[in-house]
Amino acid sequence: MTDRVYLDWNATTPLRQEAKAAMTAAWDLSGNPSSVHSEGRRARRLVEDARNAVAKAVGARPQDVVFLSGGTEANALALTPGLRRGASAPVRRLLVSAIEHASVLAGGRFAADAIGAIHVTRGGVIDLDHLRALLADGPPALVSVMLANNETGAIQPVADVADIAHAAGGLLHVDAIQAFGKIPFDLASTQADLVTLSAHKVGGPKGTGALVLAEGVEGLEAALRGGGQELGRRAGTENVAGIAGFGAAAKAAMAALKVDAARVRGLRDRLEHGLRQTPDVLVFSDDVKRLPNTVLFTATGMKAETAVIGFDLGGIAVSSGSACSSGKVQPSHVLEAMGYRSEVSQGAVRLSLGWSTTETDVDLTLKAWRKLADTLVKGERRNTA
Repeated sequence: MTDRVYLDWNATTPLRQEAKAAMTAAWDLSGNPSSVHSEGRRARRLVEDARNAVAKAVGARPQDVVFLSGGTEANALALTPGLRRGASAPVRRLLVSAIEHASVLAGGRFAADAIGAIHVTRGGVIDLDHLRALLADGPPALVSVMLANNETGAIQPVADVADIAHAAGGLLHVDAIQAFGKIPFDLASTQADLVTLSAHKVGGPKGTGALVLAEGVEGLEAALRGGGQELGRRAGTENVAGIAGFGAAAKAAMAALKVDAARVRGLRDRLEHGLRQTPDVLVFSDDVKRLPNTVLFTATGMKAETAVIGFDLGGIAVSSGSACSSGKVQPSHVLEAMGYRSEVSQGAVRLSLGWSTTETDVDLTLKAWRKLADTLVKGERRNTA
């Protein structure tokens, strides 16, 4: 529908034309990428071209990129006990920030009693002092901290986290799924030992992701065993079309990153300014570095489910910062970790922009918000009368 405004880019992005073209070409190939004949070699070439593109995007070696079914599988594979780098001792426990994605909070293959939570500040940034205290007592740990939060957009000081983790003999996993294609980063700048990515956050297809290893990381145990695909790190015939689309999307995202980020940031700021014209609007993590495209906000008397439906009826697609897989609104674990009461965390709405968002989209969203806010204020007055 052309008359709708899509502001849920953090949930998923539209498919880029470059990705669609790459996938269409891949679907016309009949070969298995593990076969040695010409048809198989053509399919293999598409996979390896995509591997090169993803590796280049994050400053990794192509052989250290493992293609998987998406970000959830990539995170699950990354969280493996026994990981080590060089002569370091293998990790025996897992420390995750309290604001991680559910696929990281699940802990991968670490036992529940081997997992600890790292506190965050009121602004939604990891508490480095608490991390130091946790690392000071116990065996080597794998620390998992996302580069940017999917709800608030808060950017985490992962290079500082890496220094602390490495000094304590541990490793760092960075879930960069939400940051990829929105802010520049690479393995060197993050100092991460493992990075996870997802295609559909950068204009690629859903159902394709990657785990990227720093050089020298060992001890990764495949969750799926069978064939020797992905150098034995993930069995199963590769999703050639999905991988080709991922590579094309990654290449396009990197080429447009600086221009898109600056333009989208301007639109985000304009949107945020308009929201603040309503009394009692609270924007979360507005005092820390954030992704250029993300606004998580609430207002007095606002319920997220009601607001999301209201926006939708007004032609605007947004999301609750606390939506779960069932589609029901639950208190946001991110906002609760930041110290907000459940009544506040249940009222948070996320607006996230992307490369095709326009000034008209922002204006229409603010128009819908003013109408919705007026309804909310009247409802609050009735409730307090």
